[in-house]
Amino acid sequence: MRHEDQVALRKLIDESHTAALGTVTGDGAPFVSYVLYAVERRDGHAPTLLLLLSRLAAHTGHLLAEPRLSLLITAAPGSVADPQALARVTLQGTAQPVGREAPDYAAAQACYLDQLPGQQHLFALPDFTLFRVELREARYVGGFGRAFTLDAAKLAAALTVSVANPA
Repeated sequence: MRHEDQVALRKLIDESHTAALGTVTGDGAPFVSYVLYAVERRDGHAPTLLLLLSRLAAHTGHLLAEPRLSLLITAAPGSVADPQALARVTLQGTAQPVGREAPDYAAAQACYLDQLPGQQHLFALPDFTLFRVELREARYVGGFGRAFTLDAAKLAAALTVSVANPA
């Protein structure tokens, strides 16, 4: 994977904040919904994603019973003339609740709100739970002929690559 593809992947994940969330129902059927996410970077850890989900939502119950998930993140639909050329990434991972009593809860909440400040009011509602998603694999399509499968280590490297333009 070329450096410019790593940069494009990092920007896609860092800037979108919206995804289609795939979970597994109790009978093993797939279920897809729409969520917001924030990217979390903690010292000594691979980058993770944060989801703030209502316990009233079906996908939250699915994740509590079966933590495996998939997230599809796409570039803005109008960003290219051919929809098949739309940059996109499918992420696979597992989600675990971050309890309000957890030592890192305040930092995770601050990270989420730094990226999604309009969601502050949801933290006051008792049915919302913050989930941390550990990423296991990704399938990135950056356009025609630019498709890559990344394991957890390669994905972490792409999510920490510098996006600064060389002078």
